[in-house]
Order: sequence, then C-alpha cells, then structure tokens
Amino acid sequence: MTSWDIVVAGAGHNSLLTAAYAARAGFKVLVLEGADRIGGDTTCEQLTLPGFIHDPCATAHNLIQSNPLMRDNELQLDRYGLRYLYPDPVFTMPFHDGRSITMWRDLDRTCAELARFSEGDAQAYRTLLNDWQGLAPIVNDEREHPPRPPAEVLARTQAGPLGELGVRIRRASALDIINERFKEEHVRAFFAWIAFMTLHPLDEPETGTLAFSLVAGRQRFSWILPEGGSIRLPLALARVIEENGGTILTSKTVTRIVVERGRATGVVTADGSTYGASKAVVSSIHIRQLPEIVGEAHLGEAYSAGIARWKPSVTMFAAHYALSEPPRFKTEAGPMASVTMGGLESLASLARMLEAFRAGRIDLEDPVVLALTPTVIDPSRAPAGKHTFKLISFLPYELVDGPQRWDDVKDEVADRLFESVSGLTTNLSPAIVLGRAVASPLDLEQRNPANWRGSCHGGASTPDQSGWYRPVEGWSSYRTAVEGLYQTGACTHPGGSVSGLPGRNCAAVLLQDLGTSLQNAIRARETVI
Repeated sequence: MTSWDIVVAGAGHNSLLTAAYAARAGFKVLVLEGADRIGGDTTCEQLTLPGFIHDPCATAHNLIQSNPLMRDNELQLDRYGLRYLYPDPVFTMPFHDGRSITMWRDLDRTCAELARFSEGDAQAYRTLLNDWQGLAPIVNDEREHPPRPPAEVLARTQAGPLGELGVRIRRASALDIINERFKEEHVRAFFAWIAFMTLHPLDEPETGTLAFSLVAGRQRFSWILPEGGSIRLPLALARVIEENGGTILTSKTVTRIVVERGRATGVVTADGSTYGASKAVVSSIHIRQLPEIVGEAHLGEAYSAGIARWKPSVTMFAAHYALSEPPRFKTEAGPMASVTMGGLESLASLARMLEAFRAGRIDLEDPVVLALTPTVIDPSRAPAGKHTFKLISFLPYELVDGPQRWDDVKDEVADRLFESVSGLTTNLSPAIVLGRAVASPLDLEQRNPANWRGSCHGGASTPDQSGWYRPVEGWSSYRTAVEGLYQTGACTHPGGSVSGLPGRNCAAVLLQDLGTSLQNAIRARETVI
C-alpha cells in the first residue's frame, strides 16, 4: 500500500483547489479521478467533430472571479496559461415579438437598452445595483467561510448598511424582488432569466439575493469564460499540485473509503489498489453515494438520515453543435453574433417551465433557453472560421415514464429546441450544422456520478439544504461524521457552479485542523516563484 499525507477522491475544480492549497502547504497529496480526464463538470471534450472543443457542462466562470483565489491571485494560476475572456455584449435576449434587450459591459449602455422599454426600470436597475453594494460584503463573506448559524446570519444582515431591508431581500423570492422593482414585462423577463442561471427556482423563498448577485456579477465581469475551454482551470490547478510534489491519477474510481477505529485512513479504487492517507481523506463524491463508499455505520444515524433527505436541483438538457458560422441573433439594432443568448419570453413562461419540471413533463411550447457560442470570442475552440454552439434548456430528469425515457426522446427534443431558437436568429438552420451531440439529464448523470439525478449543481439550494444545513446540519464545516474525512464540492456550502469556494473553504478547515493555515499555503508561493 502506497501512503500519502492526504488522498483526495475526485478531480473536479473544487477538490483540485483543496489539493492545490494542501500541496502548497507542504503536504504529500494524491488526487484520484475515476474518469480518464480531470475537471469533473469543468472540463472539455471533442463531442461533435475533431478540433471542436466543447464544454460538456460548465462554460461560464463568473462566480470564481470574486473568490480570493482569483481576486488576490493566491495561487497565481495565470502562470499556467489560465486566461479569462470578457465578452461584450455580455448577452443578448431577443423576443419572439421582435423586441430585444442586450446587456453590455458598460452600465450606461445597458441602462439605455432598458430605457427603451421603461425609463423607470432603467433607474430601478441602478438602484438595485446600489442596494447590492450594501449587502454584497455580508453575503460574499459568508460564502468565503464555513457556514454560520442562522441567528448569526440574521444578526449580521440586520447590522449591515441595509438593515431590515437586507433581511427582507434575503427572505423574499427572486420573483418577489423582480416584480416589486421592475414594471415592464420584457424587462422583468430579462432580469428573471439572469437570476435563474444558477438553476434555483425563482418562486422559492430565500432566493431574493439572486436577483441582485447574479445581475451585478454579469454586469461587472461579463459572461466570463476561460480561453481554450473550461478545462483550463483544472489544468492550471493540476500544475500547482504537481509543482508542489503532488500526484494526480485518472481512471482511478474510488470505491471504498477505508475507516479504521473511527478514522479515515485511505481509499480503495476499482482496480483493487489501496492508497493510505496518514492525515486526511478529502471527498468530492456526491453525498448520496457516501454511505455505500464509507459505510453507513461509520457515518452514523443523524448524518445518514440527512443524506437520505437530499434533493436534486433543476437539471439541464444540452445539445452541442459544430457550426460553419455563428448564429446571428435578431436584435432591434440588427443581427448580432454573441457569446451568450438568453431565451425567456415572460414570467408566465418561467412559471410554466417550473410547473412542467415539477410534474416530470417535457414542455417545449415556450422553452427557457441558454445558448452559448464561445468561439465568437475564443476562436481557439474550433477550426479556423468554424464555431461551437451549446443550446441548453431546463428539463426534468425524472420523467413521468422514468428517466430511461430520455434515450427515446432526446433527439426529438433537441430538434424542437433548435427550431425554437432558430426563429430568434437570421441564419441558424440545419444548413450550417456540421455535427451534433445531445446530452439529456440522464446522460449527464451517466457521464459523471457526481451529477446525481442529472443535477450538475450537487443538489437543490433550498433553505433546508443551504448554508448551515448543507450538506447536513451539524456537518456543514467540510468535516464529516468520520474523523479525518472531509467533504468538498457542489454538495457543500455555498453550492454548485464554478465558484471554487467549496474547495477553498474546505482547504482552510483542513489546513487548520492539520496545524497550519490557508495563509501559510498562500505565502509559500514566494518560495516557489
């Protein structure tokens, strides 16, 4: 048996981030990944044709930009070729009635777009951004640390610049905020679409901050994406790990976490190999799979009961295309190629989508869509003059006839979504399609076990599954019920998307428990450079 200080199960961006800080702190680190490539949902594949680089899951890397990892350049990932691109326009939203709204990186230009519909709504947008400045430091600080008890969160919010208004925003639904602050229906749809992009149903309580944070983040950072594809972030983190003496092995699925005398001491992989961990095991395995891998008896009754209650989040359906030219979306200023396009006709459309989703129905009459053409700003992802295109909608994993039904209907669903979006462009048609690959929610689960029930974000971020309660009340500090076993990834605070915060937060707790600190790991860069 080979022994290491720390063994990490999974090589998604969060677990790689935990491993990178630990390796920088001087620990001997091993990362084991079941797939044949690193990255988890933050990776790239040539899904359609050779030379066309697609992001199977994550494309936008917005949330990670406010992470101290990037904000303070803690690991200097730019040394390893990680370069971010900032599209302008941020995104455009054409409507079937011929109207359109485009978000630009310049705030005044975005407000001018809104003012074409409503001067009052344009001013309300500026007010919303100003209000967020009073709440953002509190919310961001919470996201950058292990969860605090609900009473402390409430007290900190009340003591903040917005006082009780901040509390009301946090308790409200995002739809409440949007309806209260904006009056014109196109404008309401515009903001609802942005707020929905972390896949939290906007009619649920305690989603109010999404109407602020996601909008402000897009306005500040654009629809930011890494040059060369999502895999560039994991590749840079891997370089940090290896530069500091760590090892990463792929095609090594962890099938058992070894527990001896109540402590995690290593892992066993599918090929029968055993890897010892003298100090800690870090898992990014989906928590619903932990009882089988760790042993329910080791986790204890309370932890296991919490896992059994875990709920998935809204799931995605994705069709990837190789195109001979970029889609040109209809706007009132003329046809426009854009990295990102949003499709939501109205708040009523969103309500219908959520109703169908909850009932396990595929409703394509008026779909909510996200369309991405990264090659508009990043030509390195396709052969010269060609383009990659990803068309996403939000459809249920658990169909009325069961998830296996997806294998029979997914191609027809992709055709209908393509036709719907084509009507919002001047040129999108089968004539410019060179290749296609379709991924249903069932396919997403099958490509990555962490996408439990098709959920790329770990699980729902409902009040009972967020913050202090994520993943289980009493174990939201990245420690688990097993000594020496730590949990990171989308199932932990603050949840899914490419934020890197679960990975950084877990590293801080782990290193503190091992007698050092995150700051010591960060300062170590001075001896490396």
